[in-house]
Amino acid sequence: MKEQVVRVLPDVSGLNKAFDYSVPNDLSGPPIRVGTIVRVSINGRRTAGWVVGVDTEPPEGVKLEPLLKASSFGPLPEVVDLAEWVAKEWAGRWSAVLGTASPEPYIHRLPGPSPAPVAAGPAMGAVSLFDGSGPRVVRSAPASDRFEIVRAAAALGPAIVIAPDHMTAARYAGRLARAGVRTHRFPQEWAGGFTGGVVLGARSAAFASVPDLASIVVIDEHDDGLINERNPTWNARDVAIERASRAGIPCLLVSASPSPAVIHRVPDVRLPDRSAERQGWPIVQVVDRRDDDPGRGGLFTGALSRRLREGGRALCILNRKGRSVMMACAVCGELIRTQDRQELMVELDGKLVARRSGESRPLVCAECGSTKLKRLRLGVTKVAEELSVLLREPVGEVTGTSAGGEGLDNRVVVGTEALLHRVASARTVAFLDFDNELLAPRYRAAEQAMALLLRACTIVGPRADGGRVLVQTRSPNHRVLQAAMKANPEGFTSSELELRAHTNLPPFGGLAQVGGTGSDAFVEPLRERLGLEVVGPDSANKFLVKGPDRATVAAALSAIPRPKDSRVSVAVDPPRA
Repeated sequence: MKEQVVRVLPDVSGLNKAFDYSVPNDLSGPPIRVGTIVRVSINGRRTAGWVVGVDTEPPEGVKLEPLLKASSFGPLPEVVDLAEWVAKEWAGRWSAVLGTASPEPYIHRLPGPSPAPVAAGPAMGAVSLFDGSGPRVVRSAPASDRFEIVRAAAALGPAIVIAPDHMTAARYAGRLARAGVRTHRFPQEWAGGFTGGVVLGARSAAFASVPDLASIVVIDEHDDGLINERNPTWNARDVAIERASRAGIPCLLVSASPSPAVIHRVPDVRLPDRSAERQGWPIVQVVDRRDDDPGRGGLFTGALSRRLREGGRALCILNRKGRSVMMACAVCGELIRTQDRQELMVELDGKLVARRSGESRPLVCAECGSTKLKRLRLGVTKVAEELSVLLREPVGEVTGTSAGGEGLDNRVVVGTEALLHRVASARTVAFLDFDNELLAPRYRAAEQAMALLLRACTIVGPRADGGRVLVQTRSPNHRVLQAAMKANPEGFTSSELELRAHTNLPPFGGLAQVGGTGSDAFVEPLRERLGLEVVGPDSANKFLVKGPDRATVAAALSAIPRPKDSRVSVAVDPPRA
């Protein structure tokens, strides 16, 4: 009997190559197929790995090592192939993606078959969104209920629902379960996906193993929570689009303000009734601070104080834990910005400098010509203390490092954007100084600012509920704020795409960020590569690599060996560059 040979990708950091192994006839455990998790020996070291090919032909005259153990069922073959595509598309390790697709615990036996899910009576309008195959954008107001869309997906058959965070996924899972639908949370219940039903989770659920998958739904596709934070920096939205395309099934990308990337890529956009859409947005109140004294105005305007004193749960967002510096003109009150007004400038070596673009000029206000400039200093802890004195009541404090429900017991809470991910509802969400978001030195600053507003709008609920999003700014005419006030995201998206097109930034070009101690030597070969541009280093010794598209940039980065004596980090489609 001819011995079976399989190809195994070891789970070894720094190694991105598969090797052939023989399969012993007496090997016990799960059946050997593409995706099975096995134990192998490589260079005398025992390690886990995934079968990525079966019945392969090894090189002539090579004595193969045997598999040591069949440890667990692993991802479906189509998920293994998808993971390989992701690794290439974002210049990362295939095994890192497969690790996401096969979380613990190991599965030694698949669950038995389960009844088909039943989702009685989904709205016909929701069902019609799933006609045909491929991706389609569904614009849905931030406070609108997307449950009918999720339930319609369940009625069609096995489905994957991807949310920007586990809290949102858990909420939909609970409602589906109460509607009689078999649900599985990813990653903790990942084995359940093999039995059908609906798998719900955060970004990693894009790799759930679900046989006979019928549809995929991505909730809030614009949210940065869908972007993997470590290399490879894949976006679950793009992974879902690719997976649905390969399977020939519908993929719904739901958002109150669809991202520029998805609007550019997906021509099929389903729009809501305009009147209903407006009602699904709360009132967004913009407080113009241009006439305030930049040096003495503080962060508590009269409008903010009045709103907080009206009662109800209130979240005050200031996206800085310590101290951040902005500059404003002491005469006219305008923020100091670049010529195109898209980026804040800071003082460096006696002149004004924009960190991202590198634009510089003398210490002069471009609006009125004054040389009297003021530094505006911000910090969450100090703000919480001052607000507590102003309101005469305790004020909580939450940052990304706060544990669990720490700081959430108070009626009024001050925090970074992490606060928006820990509270499901509030009467008021106030952004104490939104210009740090609108004008941050990142090409996606406006898009990310819009995402913060959308999350705030979801928390305060529809207009009829009386909730309010209050935004303090010195840029009241910014396209993000105008779109939010008018509940018209299309105006923002079109202008954002126009700006990106002029600068060949995604989605009109590929972009990667390279950092680390060996980054300068690593990017050097790319400087001579036709079609690529290397920008930098910046003050943090990071480089930007630009190219015609993401795949080209990723392939160029993957072709360069990583230095062994230094650390290099690579982020394709960097979320905060």
